[in-house]
Amino acid sequence: MWPAWGGKYTININTEMNYWAAEIQNLPECHGVLFDHIERMRENGRVTAREMYHCGGSVCHHNTDIWGDTAPQDKWLPGTLWPMGLAWLCTHIYEHYLFTGDKEFLAEKYDTIREAAEFFVDYLIEDDKGRLVTSPSVSPENTYITKDGAKGTICQGPSMDSQILHNLFTAVIESAEILDDDRNFAEMIRQLRDKLPKPEIGKYGQIMEWAEDYDEAEPGHRHISQLYALYPYNLITKRHTPELADAAKATLVRRLTHGGGHTGWSRAWIINMWARLHEGKLVGENIAALLAHSTNINMFDMHPPFQIDGNFGGGAGIAEAVIQSHSGEICVLPAIPEEWESGRVHGIVCRGGFVVDFAWAGGKVTEMYVHSKCGNKCSIVGSVKIEGAAYYEENGVTSFATEAGRVYEVRFNG
Repeated sequence: MWPAWGGKYTININTEMNYWAAEIQNLPECHGVLFDHIERMRENGRVTAREMYHCGGSVCHHNTDIWGDTAPQDKWLPGTLWPMGLAWLCTHIYEHYLFTGDKEFLAEKYDTIREAAEFFVDYLIEDDKGRLVTSPSVSPENTYITKDGAKGTICQGPSMDSQILHNLFTAVIESAEILDDDRNFAEMIRQLRDKLPKPEIGKYGQIMEWAEDYDEAEPGHRHISQLYALYPYNLITKRHTPELADAAKATLVRRLTHGGGHTGWSRAWIINMWARLHEGKLVGENIAALLAHSTNINMFDMHPPFQIDGNFGGGAGIAEAVIQSHSGEICVLPAIPEEWESGRVHGIVCRGGFVVDFAWAGGKVTEMYVHSKCGNKCSIVGSVKIEGAAYYEENGVTSFATEAGRVYEVRFNG
């Protein structure tokens, strides 16, 4: 008679996770219902922004519901006062464009992304280091311990907020450039983005979760919010920011050592993070743990209670283990477990509008075809030959121009 969490949608990770697999697994039409819901939230979010914060734009907190409610949903401080829900959801709009190249869709939705960013033009404040930070906020559902032993949740400038805003602001900047419109606002957003805090490394070699290097009340907490920059965003990558990638690994090891990953959705997120770190063995171990400890006999994910995000998030992690494109480069088989010695993938999608079919044996790609839907330049990590097209290799990446509608055969050297 009374469903868990009042039947609301939790948007500080869980709802977003449900759609991580939509684009990469070639199911973009499944993303549409989320975009429709964002539009339901948008008008309510304007009211919340104005009446609660005296800010422009539109905002939502950590929950919404079937009517698109955007106000704080309860009095649970570790989760409630977090103004990033709409901002995170709007990054999905730009991800859809990156995978599909649909400029008409981007033009239709640009004002929505813009409005989410507009809220933070008013909301951000300068901290004592001259950085622009959210305040007040929380690091979703986690509790910190100060030097004198006090416990707290409310803070300014938690790491996840800055990472989400970097993602959202980048979406605004790049969208304005693609659409050749709204350049003045995009330039203002660029200046704000430059003043956001960057990911920092703390005393345990980990990515810091808060602006201060606090200890957690639960070192094995289910949320690993400070690694948003690793997945689903791309501020931390194995190839381009190796020092931060090592710190991200230390963060995961610390969480898991203290009992992290004990909910299905959390374990699913961890699978995606290990995939981004190219840790195939750990991808396999965590998929096994998801199935062994967080999956019912009918294959439904357990929280408890049942949560589909663990299913969908786990599927996204499997896709991320076989192909990645978040750095503007296609990386094939970045994180497959040894058990996946051979296999075949058909119709998987990469950013830039590339549909890819490939097979592998002995852990090496044996055949690969790239279908270019948009005619963008294609870059593939590794030394490869492209049949029927001019290509060049630079810094371990092979690139070539494509024509929309053409299929290119890729042959890996060695």
